[in-house]
Amino acid sequence: MDRELLSARQLCTAALAGGLSWAGVQAGRMDWRWGLAALAAGVALGWLLLRRAERKALFQGPGGKVLTVLYAAWGVVLLACVLRRAAGRIIQTGGSEAGWGWILLLLALPLVWIGLGKCAAFFRLAELLWLAIAVIAAVLILLMFPKTEWKRLLVPAGSWLDSAMGMAQILTAGLYTLPHIYKVRQEERSRAGSLTWLTALGAVSVLLSALTAGVLGPVLTAQLRDPFFAGISVLGRTARLEGLASALWLLPDLVLAGLLAQSWGRKPFPAVAVAVACALAMAGIPQMISPTAMGIGGLTLVILTLILPIGREK
Repeated sequence: MDRELLSARQLCTAALAGGLSWAGVQAGRMDWRWGLAALAAGVALGWLLLRRAERKALFQGPGGKVLTVLYAAWGVVLLACVLRRAAGRIIQTGGSEAGWGWILLLLALPLVWIGLGKCAAFFRLAELLWLAIAVIAAVLILLMFPKTEWKRLLVPAGSWLDSAMGMAQILTAGLYTLPHIYKVRQEERSRAGSLTWLTALGAVSVLLSALTAGVLGPVLTAQLRDPFFAGISVLGRTARLEGLASALWLLPDLVLAGLLAQSWGRKPFPAVAVAVACALAMAGIPQMISPTAMGIGGLTLVILTLILPIGREK
């Protein structure tokens, strides 16, 4: 087994920072009211998952190998979606669609380097990056408040199913910390603390979605490819702020991609996962998977984690 010790804080910060990558996708598309309801359900499921993880070794036993394969397979698909989306966003803000494959490879290079290192090094990096990500998110939220028309928040934006699956997609980042929970000392594990971080992730995601709808309006956000970054361009009255925010948002993309790659186990397998994800992204696989389908996939993985006969009582 991998004996590298991690702290509970490192896992929590990786989940929060990585989850904000999906929050940028869902902002403006997810109805904030349905998002709040889905967050409550997500926290309840998180409590059940953590309760089981404290009592059983999740990735051992009869269903352990099945879960290992499922986490790795779905993780590399999500990783391909992250890479393709990040490359597409850079191209969109840059105004040219030429050479997107090279941009994809440039995004993959630091992930390959991280994947060739130790798991503990990645989580230490995530713990450092989340502070910068938190500052970026806070600044953008403060800039969006004065531009928000609050009456727009009362207009429905998105169906309940799309909103619920959007929140499930965001909270999937927390699910992918479970393969590493055995590396945290028993005395450092805190179910309440982990759920607090998960709730914070969902709350910030709901706030970003509400503010984006308040800045642009639900009708306009439904027509845009990336409503969150389009709303940021309105704040600065120029596309430059949108490009800057898009570039800075690569930090949560990096954390999420690294977290998904780590589901492949010890080095050098995370680097192999990045290579496979790059090939899937170039083949256009991410374009076949909607954000709602990603949420459904994550929810399915949660249910299987809860019901499969895995591990032994500790």
